[in-house]
Amino acid sequence: MTPHPLARSGSLTFAFVVTGAGLAFAATLVVSNASGAAAAGQFFQVVAVLAIATTLSTFGADTGLVRAVPALTARGQSSGVPAVLRIAGRPVLVLAAGVAATAAVLTAVPGVLPEGVGPAVLLAAPFLVLGAVLNLAFGALRGLHRVPTFSFLQNVLLPSLRVLGVLAVVVAGGGLLALTAAWTAPVAVVAVLALLLLRRHLRDLRDRPGAAPPPEAGPQRRAFWSFSSARGVTAVVEALLEWLDVLLVAAFLGPAAAGVYGVVNRCIRVGAMLDHTARMVTGPSISAALAVDDLATARSVFTRTTAVLVAGAWPFYLTLLLFGPVVLSFFGEDFGAGYPAMLVIASAMLLAVSAGGVQSLLLMAGRSRWQLMNKSAALAVAVALNLWLIPQWGLVGAATAWAASVLTDTGLALFQSVRLLGIAPRWSVVGAIAAAAAVLTGGSGLLVRAVLGTTASGLLVHLALTGLLVLGAAAVLVLRRRTAVRGTGAEACGPKRPRSSRDLLWSR
Repeated sequence: MTPHPLARSGSLTFAFVVTGAGLAFAATLVVSNASGAAAAGQFFQVVAVLAIATTLSTFGADTGLVRAVPALTARGQSSGVPAVLRIAGRPVLVLAAGVAATAAVLTAVPGVLPEGVGPAVLLAAPFLVLGAVLNLAFGALRGLHRVPTFSFLQNVLLPSLRVLGVLAVVVAGGGLLALTAAWTAPVAVVAVLALLLLRRHLRDLRDRPGAAPPPEAGPQRRAFWSFSSARGVTAVVEALLEWLDVLLVAAFLGPAAAGVYGVVNRCIRVGAMLDHTARMVTGPSISAALAVDDLATARSVFTRTTAVLVAGAWPFYLTLLLFGPVVLSFFGEDFGAGYPAMLVIASAMLLAVSAGGVQSLLLMAGRSRWQLMNKSAALAVAVALNLWLIPQWGLVGAATAWAASVLTDTGLALFQSVRLLGIAPRWSVVGAIAAAAAVLTGGSGLLVRAVLGTTASGLLVHLALTGLLVLGAAAVLVLRRRTAVRGTGAEACGPKRPRSSRDLLWSR
């Protein structure tokens, strides 16, 4: 994908992801204000179990499609795309059915699931298969460069249906079972629509003449699952990293503390949506570039991704650092206790986001096993520190464990990208953007807080000033007819390395 379509796709996808983040924020607001910290804690535990089970059911096949499909089309082997979809789909359906059956059985075993969560998990178990199918369809759409389509389904339609369902349950006075049904039922609707859209795009793909014959089924199957199986284990580890601390806080401190910590978790994850957008938009482009060993383009995309992440995420996390108590007060009176934990995690995320789209780079370079080792190390850090620190420090202990695990994962991935793959962003560009974000957003935020205090009006003024700064930067780019920051183009990121000098990076 060339820079201009990539910028348009990224802008549209970012708008959808921001909408999705707002909808997820709204769902959390509704549940927390209507139910209180304890009931919200139970709901977050159900969502955690479902997220882990759905990730296990998909087992990395969605990311395998994101990597394999654009590589096939880049090589002129478009006729091999339906075959790779079958290679991905059949094992996933069997695995998802097994996970759903296991989840249903575990709900009958006392002590396995948190108290009150079992019936809700039993209700949601049949939707695990549909969730796996939906993830596969999303992966195929991303691989076909239909990222805005995928993003609309995932970040607008699905959360919109969930917010409407949750709001209806709250108005009707329903409990945890009704909330679970409102959360899972929209998966069926979106899955059907995603499959219909995927079928149409595949029909368009079949009309294109292929320049090369498709790869043989046996080697393709082995290559696909060699990558995807490692990615599947990694994805499960990632899901555990995202939700383990919520479950452990509930176990050690009770559901009310889990509700408070779950809200902090959701607030921080809003900032992670930008990184998620970068992965969706740039993953296929990086895979296609590495498929032909075009390291200059890969580094250019990596640099642009890092620049956008820093420009977008730093203002967000700085806002949480400066006005966190106000943000948490929107969820109810009991949630202000989570601000010390928010301070720890938001500070760590400022560092982590500065590494850019390093996770996507490792995946699209075929280094899923490296990522698995990184995530496993981060999970070991998270488990050890959570078990040690939560009983002593409470929510701050859980936040410290999360921060340590995030920095462990990011540090290892960045080392591998820079030192082992030889692909790094242009740090001069990233450093300049980070400095500008810190001075402009952080400086204006400190000034506003000094004048208006940590109040809702202060937060609104700060957001207005930040919005004006972002719009001003975007207007400068538009007026200069530029789609990227100077110094991020392929010509500035080094020449292509000759393919004859070494094996293709993608194929290793």
